[in-house]
Amino acid sequence: MKPYLLAASIALLPLSALADPSATQVVKGFIDAYNQHSVEQMLTHVSDDVRWMHISGSKIEVETSDKAQFGAAMTDYFETLTGAQASIIELIESSHFVSTVERVTWENDGEQLSQCSIGNFRVQDGKIAEFWYLPAHACDEQLEAVQDVEPEPELDPNQPSQQ
Repeated sequence: MKPYLLAASIALLPLSALADPSATQVVKGFIDAYNQHSVEQMLTHVSDDVRWMHISGSKIEVETSDKAQFGAAMTDYFETLTGAQASIIELIESSHFVSTVERVTWENDGEQLSQCSIGNFRVQDGKIAEFWYLPAHACDEQLEAVQDVEPEPELDPNQPSQQ
């Protein structure tokens, strides 16, 4: 009977691995919830003691230090910026850290505005435990244009040049 228990345990391993989303999936889900202006959905992606911080020069300012404070801050934010949308321009995952370059757009008095910022997220147990944003800045239009260009095909060193 023991071999059957071992086989059943091994068969369940892939299911347990699928239970925890990757750090990238968590951050993308968080940004998707932001774009829906769903504070409730955003809260499903953060831990109970989540810390939201801004880095400015040599200072780190703690915006919120738990889920309730974060939810209240985001509710106020969406009341102020009713049309805010975020897009991820760049995303890098390294273990349980995810770094993003995000472009946020909104409308003010009929004018479309935007700014970019670099965000860093620490994901623990499938939830965002901490995240830091660097100061907002004008988006680098060249970077965005490069992202829209198809990559050059790789040259085969064994083929003659077609020049």
